[in-house]
Amino acid sequence: MRRSLPGGGRLHIDRALPFLCVYREPVHETVGQTSHLVIGEAAHLVAPGTAELHPRLQALVEAISNIMVEKFGAFLLLEVWTGKERAEGAVSRGKVPDPTFRIVSPLLPADDPTVRELKKALSKIPLRPPPLDVEVVEVGSPTPPGLDDLLSCAPGTPIGCSVDGCSVLGIEVQPVYRQARTGTPYPVLFETLQRGLSLAIRQTAYHFAQLHTGHAPRHYHALGRRNPVRAVKEADEALTDISRSFDFLLQVTPVNAERARRQFLRDGARRDPEFDYRPLIVDVPALKRRLYNLPLERLEDPTLQHLLSACRTEMSRKLTMLRDRNTPRFLYGSLAVYGDVSDALHALAVQLLETLTRSDPAADDEDDEEATEGEGIVDASRFAAMAEEELAWYRERYAGLAAKVNIRPDVTGVLVSRGDLLIGSEFRATETRARALLQHEIGTHVVTYSNGLAQPLGQLANGLAGYEETQEGLAVAAEYLVGGLTSSRVRVLAGRVIAVRALVDGAPFVEGYRLLTGQYEFAPSTAFTICMRVYRSGGLTKDAIYLRGLIEVLAYLQADRDLEPLLLGKLAITDVPAIEELRWREYLKPPRLTPRFLTAPGAEGAMRTLRRGTSLLELVTESTSS
Repeated sequence: MRRSLPGGGRLHIDRALPFLCVYREPVHETVGQTSHLVIGEAAHLVAPGTAELHPRLQALVEAISNIMVEKFGAFLLLEVWTGKERAEGAVSRGKVPDPTFRIVSPLLPADDPTVRELKKALSKIPLRPPPLDVEVVEVGSPTPPGLDDLLSCAPGTPIGCSVDGCSVLGIEVQPVYRQARTGTPYPVLFETLQRGLSLAIRQTAYHFAQLHTGHAPRHYHALGRRNPVRAVKEADEALTDISRSFDFLLQVTPVNAERARRQFLRDGARRDPEFDYRPLIVDVPALKRRLYNLPLERLEDPTLQHLLSACRTEMSRKLTMLRDRNTPRFLYGSLAVYGDVSDALHALAVQLLETLTRSDPAADDEDDEEATEGEGIVDASRFAAMAEEELAWYRERYAGLAAKVNIRPDVTGVLVSRGDLLIGSEFRATETRARALLQHEIGTHVVTYSNGLAQPLGQLANGLAGYEETQEGLAVAAEYLVGGLTSSRVRVLAGRVIAVRALVDGAPFVEGYRLLTGQYEFAPSTAFTICMRVYRSGGLTKDAIYLRGLIEVLAYLQADRDLEPLLLGKLAITDVPAIEELRWREYLKPPRLTPRFLTAPGAEGAMRTLRRGTSLLELVTESTSS
């Protein structure tokens, strides 16, 4: 039920629920921005608090409560309002400041589980270093000052009582999200307050339902909204359309990498190579205007708004990088998107390179890996055939898989773009490496793209903000599960970290190349490819995320966390709480494809090894010895 009310008010009831959140705009005849504190809830009512509207508003709330009591046996009304502005300098003059939150509960005592849970949840909202100050008041009216109750009590009963199964709680919020003197809003603080308050309300309603009603939700997130407003779909589709209007990785990758490599090595590696790039096909200012014209404030869902806002920010940063291609500014944009190399990550990379010595100094493929006895070399055509066989296996489980395989002369190595597998015409790898690449590219990138397409949130196919680190970490873990994470592969991942650190420290291409070939004994061709990937377009720090992402995914698995959320689409591990919330709300669907690497021979035992806390160095050592 979604109905417009006078003065810009609205009643939204997603489905039958044993609670209703209310915000009444005091004095004013129209609803303002502060009403957004409750509009993310599955059952909410916002309206002006004028005396003229009160009788009809009261009748509406009483009618809703009667229906819900009949269905659930009890009903909770949660009313939210803002307290008085804190006077500037009040604390310095010795006055005791009002608490950030005041819970008014004249019926339920402070030690009631419902009230106790509300107090705990409010205290954890990260408006400042928690815990926040939260006061529970057991007397008084659980309504905004100057406004009448929405649920009337029987004569002689206390204010805020439970009448015919109805209970009322009031939450007074200090307006810390705006400047006291001018009323100027602090948007980031308001968003933090909105998300935290939404979580607290859900947890409170969950405990109330468990204790006082016949409704037993499986999780407090199950009380969230299932049906987003139309603005969510429109914003998601617009972001998807903008994202698909350019291919960032292809735009920043040289088209002459192989020719430049041959020239660089022929000249004795004395001068930085000259790279050529595809013409820029995007109008950066126009796309940025489209991005920031999206009215994300209308989404009415704090979680979805947070995810899509982060996507917009990262997309804007990547567009800026395209504009700054082949300038020093490109590196600064890359640091903002992909980050730097920490001292700990650099130390790990050095340790891996010093421990995992090369067995074949003459090897010249990127993965620095020689063929074992009886093992051949896979070229682009053979790898394409292997990929088609792999895709056929997935199509037996989902016939709608639309991924294609293309061999292209303007691609270096192998990559997935918009769900399609692109193979460089000069591609060569051992059979072991080729099998591992299939699980890296198809088993991870293609599968999560396809799973993302099945979701109502299109950004799960394109990728939520920061998704690449988790994706690459998961893809490298997939290589391990099929026995393809060799010592030479780990050396390449560590070498990329070394090259990124050299880039950020100001070393030119030739110096980074000599560091890899000299101190760490990489083959010339391998060192060139690593440096090309890192120094392209002015400096791309992306390649540090492979090793960093692997460490992140290992920590995730070792914490015994569920792998399935990472398979729903392209997302970062930091997004898992939001994804789990959306799953509980039944907004997201289960993944339609499960990666083949999870059922490969030996994968179950390998997964147990990953989860038991084995270090990366131990993993590679065990894999090599076996």
